[in-house]
Amino acid sequence: MATAVLLNWSFLQKTSYEKSKTNLAGEMKNKHQTALENIEKLGKKVATMTQAELARTVGCSRERIRQLVPRMKIKPGRRIRAWHRTVSRKVCAEMAKFHDKGEPLAGIGKHYGVSDYHVREAIRLVRPKLEPAGRIQRLRRLDALRKLLNRSLTFEQACDKLGFSALQRRRYRKQLGLRWDGKKTVPARKRK
Repeated sequence: MATAVLLNWSFLQKTSYEKSKTNLAGEMKNKHQTALENIEKLGKKVATMTQAELARTVGCSRERIRQLVPRMKIKPGRRIRAWHRTVSRKVCAEMAKFHDKGEPLAGIGKHYGVSDYHVREAIRLVRPKLEPAGRIQRLRRLDALRKLLNRSLTFEQACDKLGFSALQRRRYRKQLGLRWDGKKTVPARKRK
């Protein structure tokens, strides 16, 4: 008798599970219709929204909106434009000036509240060739070093004044055709 009751109980559970499964499928179907109905209730406002804004308004995912678009009478019309395409040429020129001073793209982006990608693309709208900020900084330091050497300072004094590290000193020595001679910097030997 106990086994018969147990079998009967499992039979009841199975039927209630199947019922809940069919109810869930019915609810999902109604939910999709409700989203479409809600979109239709918005009327012509839909044309002024992006798909993302429409999804937030209706309360469903963007993917669902994308699926519903073919069935909509009025479709979302506005497309999202990239940030660098919405910025004026004046702002792009300002970004280019920051970059010419040696400011990295990420630093400029932080100032404007966007990613370095958008800063790079905005600068490219104003100026097609874009030098890396690190290279610009190195060229400026090399120029400053040459100016100090022309004022009859020694290489070590000029590097101390500019605050160069040992690595920077080696790099600029090589670029200027100099070498370290144990105690001081001297012109490099010419190879035969």
